[in-house]
Amino acid sequence: MTHTVITFLGIRPQQTTYRYEGKKYQGQVFAEAMLQFLTFDRMLVLTTREADLVYRILEEKNDPRIKKVPIPTGRDDAEMWGIFDRVIEYIQEGEEVTFDITHGLRSIPFLAFLFAAYLKSAKNVTLRAILYGALDLKDNGEAPVLDLSRFAAMLDWINASDQFVQTGNANRLAQLLASVKEQKRAAETLRAVSQAAFLCQPVSLMKASTSLAPDLMKAGASFSYTSKPFSVLSENIIHIFDEFALEEPLDNPMEFIRREWKMIEWYVGHGQMLQAVTLAREVMIDAVAFRYEKIIQLKHDQRASFERAISGIARLGQPITDENSGEQRKFSVDDLNRIGYQIYETWPDAECMAKTFANLTRLRNQLSHAEHQADRMKLSKVEREISKVLADLYQRLVTWGILPPSENPPSTSTTPTD
Repeated sequence: MTHTVITFLGIRPQQTTYRYEGKKYQGQVFAEAMLQFLTFDRMLVLTTREADLVYRILEEKNDPRIKKVPIPTGRDDAEMWGIFDRVIEYIQEGEEVTFDITHGLRSIPFLAFLFAAYLKSAKNVTLRAILYGALDLKDNGEAPVLDLSRFAAMLDWINASDQFVQTGNANRLAQLLASVKEQKRAAETLRAVSQAAFLCQPVSLMKASTSLAPDLMKAGASFSYTSKPFSVLSENIIHIFDEFALEEPLDNPMEFIRREWKMIEWYVGHGQMLQAVTLAREVMIDAVAFRYEKIIQLKHDQRASFERAISGIARLGQPITDENSGEQRKFSVDDLNRIGYQIYETWPDAECMAKTFANLTRLRNQLSHAEHQADRMKLSKVEREISKVLADLYQRLVTWGILPPSENPPSTSTTPTD
């Protein structure tokens, strides 16, 4: 793996003794000292026109690894982007990079941190070090060499934490946590929560979320300085996923449905419409089962009975072929199963409820079949239909006393193009 050093030149060289890992090195510029203690494959010396004379100090070394890279001074945005473009141009995929921010304008350290963050993300670069020969911290005439790369590692924690909060994907965050023994339990819990959210598994998500707060708090004592941002961001993560936490979800069916609704809101808020619609259809079955017999059925036969009951009410008046005579007729109340008949006869909103379920099923199929349908909807219509059907479901849950009326139905926030 190629190791590239990126160094900036100033315009006022001065003979300095640098102290690095207990040893002393001399140099008029810090790059001259790095030649003595750093192993690398090439050194890119970013040089402004004003620093051309200073570059001769390195040029006289006749080291083939040293390459001059002319850059603008950085007086405005355009010149700053010019510096960015030159650095990115020279770095290849998968390299190791060390930045030297000792010399140059005061904006250079800020740019170097941005370069590091971008290269790690866009080109899979490994950041070996961000070195600073601290001339302003001289002690007994020696300038200590500081490695600031640990502060760049803070960006990894910030980005990984934000990715988890925004998308539910905890892979990057779990990898960072798992690097420390005391944090592995928290990493495993995060992975469990993440996987359950992605695969739309509400029971698993609720159970895993109950362990999230204690596991993160326990891991907090072992957070290093580089992971300090996560110690703050973890409070936000706990706050979000605590809303889903339920130790034994099926033992408290009303709370189970309420947390499922929270999940639907979260899915919609994060643009995960397939999961939102998939879960919403199941929530309708849960809610009907709860209203009918105060429990939620997960066994296939029992759940299928409720599904046939609801879909049967939605089919009333539609043409069917009689199983016995083979003749065409309309689906009637007599064709409903026992549960469907009782609901139809006793629930004033039975037909409205069944229509909502039919719309949820239709939308679920539209999304699950990945546009492999002749009668597929345009994306803009799908989004409008999702908002409408979720509002209908919300109204059913409020009317049935499952959700408090203070809840708000989720609505899509963006409108994709057709």
